[in-house]
Amino acid sequence: MLLACALVILLTVGFDLPVMLDITMTPDYEFTVLSKSTWLMVAGAFWIFGATAWLIVGRPHRLGVRHRPARYGDGFGPAEALLRHPATQAAGGYAEMGNWLAERHMTGPVGPDDDEEFLAELERRIRDSREDS
Repeated sequence: MLLACALVILLTVGFDLPVMLDITMTPDYEFTVLSKSTWLMVAGAFWIFGATAWLIVGRPHRLGVRHRPARYGDGFGPAEALLRHPATQAAGGYAEMGNWLAERHMTGPVGPDDDEEFLAELERRIRDSREDS
């Protein structure tokens, strides 16, 4: 009897609980067959059968890791991604910012030691501080 209770608890915790968490974490707009609350009731009341039904019928088809496109494989890089963001478009003057970003990303990241203007300003500040002391 104790073994049967342990088996029921293991099946509930090991199979039904992750399925119920998956149902809970699925966005509402992805439910096609039944609603979220109905799926939770079915998985909770009929544990093994309800959880299996969710995995076979109810769970939306999601792209696996191997099916996802490459990082910037859809044709635009970080500069254009920033331009497409609604906050950038709402800020106004995003076209000028986009040109600046595109120029910066085409040449690659520039460190402070590669920037001639920064080095000249740093050299001037060092010279000025030496003259003051």
